[in-house]
Amino acid sequence: MAQARLATQALAARHPEHEFVLAPMTTHGDRSPGLPLTEAAQEGVFVKELEQAVLSGLADLAVHSAKDLPTKETAGLEIAAYLPRADPRDVLVGREPVSLKTLAPGARVGTGSPRRSAQLLAQRPDLRVVPVRGNVDTRLRRLAEGDVDALVLAGAGLERLGRTEEPIAWLSLDSMLPAPGQGALALQAAVGTQAAALASGVDDRDTRRGVEAERAVLRGLGGGCLSAIGVHARVEAGELAIEAVVMAEDSADTARASARGRDDAGVVGEVVAGLRGRGAGRLLRSGAGTGPLAGLRVMVTRPPEQAGAFSAALQEAGAEVLLCPLIAIEALPAPPDFASRLPGCDWILFTSVNGVDRFFEVLAGVRPPPTVKIGAIGPQTAARLEAHGVAADLVPESFKAEGLVASLDALALAGRRILIARARGSRDLLPESLRARGAAVEVVELYRAVAPPQASTRLHRLLDAGIDVVTLTSSSTARHLAQALAARPLPAGVQVACIGPITAATARDLGLPVDIIAEEYTATGLRDALVRHHVRPAASRVQGET
Repeated sequence: MAQARLATQALAARHPEHEFVLAPMTTHGDRSPGLPLTEAAQEGVFVKELEQAVLSGLADLAVHSAKDLPTKETAGLEIAAYLPRADPRDVLVGREPVSLKTLAPGARVGTGSPRRSAQLLAQRPDLRVVPVRGNVDTRLRRLAEGDVDALVLAGAGLERLGRTEEPIAWLSLDSMLPAPGQGALALQAAVGTQAAALASGVDDRDTRRGVEAERAVLRGLGGGCLSAIGVHARVEAGELAIEAVVMAEDSADTARASARGRDDAGVVGEVVAGLRGRGAGRLLRSGAGTGPLAGLRVMVTRPPEQAGAFSAALQEAGAEVLLCPLIAIEALPAPPDFASRLPGCDWILFTSVNGVDRFFEVLAGVRPPPTVKIGAIGPQTAARLEAHGVAADLVPESFKAEGLVASLDALALAGRRILIARARGSRDLLPESLRARGAAVEVVELYRAVAPPQASTRLHRLLDAGIDVVTLTSSSTARHLAQALAARPLPAGVQVACIGPITAATARDLGLPVDIIAEEYTATGLRDALVRHHVRPAASRVQGET
């Protein structure tokens, strides 16, 4: 009620012609003080019922602690105002004057926050963190009764309740970064209502700028208000300055970043990229499920119609997948007598799934004669042939042009007639190698890979939001990535994973960094390479609470 009274006082002072009446409500989070925050069903446990009251018309405005707001805004509602921010720092509260340094070894410190717990243990690993929930009075009562030796609370909450006579020690921002939005009160209203317009009159611009930047960092990391993320933004001389930390709850690992500038989106993007470059994605328990790639944000650059299996494999390993197609398939006209040429071939070779699809599209139901042998560059291409009712007679052990040539070497190629169905711009190594062995080779270019419209815009938006790994599954995706980046380098810490050495060589020739190369040149092999590269020793993995 204390924060609601502050809101009504501010509104009444700004709009004396209106009457503002308090309508107290108890939320599920308040009714369940024994449930640890880490076991809550979802973020927003303290705000959902208040939001429903506004949406249903039972209330015109809801007053929230900004740190409790879920990262995703509720449809139909807006934050109409942020009141001027109170001190965002946390405090250590004891039964007598206390500090982090003077707490006895093994002291019991009460907090329900993964963020506070991780930062406490980073400085004092000997402390015992005791889950504590409930309102401030409930927590202070547990301290007085001896259930804990100290508490960590938001200083602003104590100040609003007039409880600063308690033995407290303010924790510096260097030692304990606050939760996004801590110390700020948010006034929420239905979009476009009179209540929203009235509330906007008490909006504090600097508070809004800082809190929204902090929440943008949280969203960029894929975290929620229950994550072990500390972030503080302040406005100084017109510039936005942000400091942030992401921690494993066992404090085995930490990622920190800071930035400042006048472009808020740019400052947020720099902080998010810096955190991800230092392993933030792997430290977060929320946002990506479980598995060896948990917390990793992976960009898939395949066309949407071909990204499904790869994306599913990544998600099964725990990764968060963001689709950013860097190639689109553009059909090229086939020779008019294309179908009639097939009976004269000894071999038809396919070097990609796209080539298979385009080949059968051109043939419109016609199948190669049974006397013609079929070669596929890899198992995925062979599987696509099988989907069209054709079995591959040859699949090399090494899934690249060189492997196909090596497999054909065992056959007598002199005088053989070989047709290669491929993309425009493909390497000439395969046809030239076969011709050098005496084969009569015809190359038919059935499609080309082009850059999709708006690829650059989407790429930069995703990079600004925070990506850990960009996957490249062909030389075309590498070329189009370089083209979409233009003169801008990849953000620090973003890694590039390639499906094989040919794609990797193309990427390097274009000046792109290459961090990971699949040993098996398939989408599954690329997923496995990511797992091998990013899985951490068991001792450093984040452990769940007990």
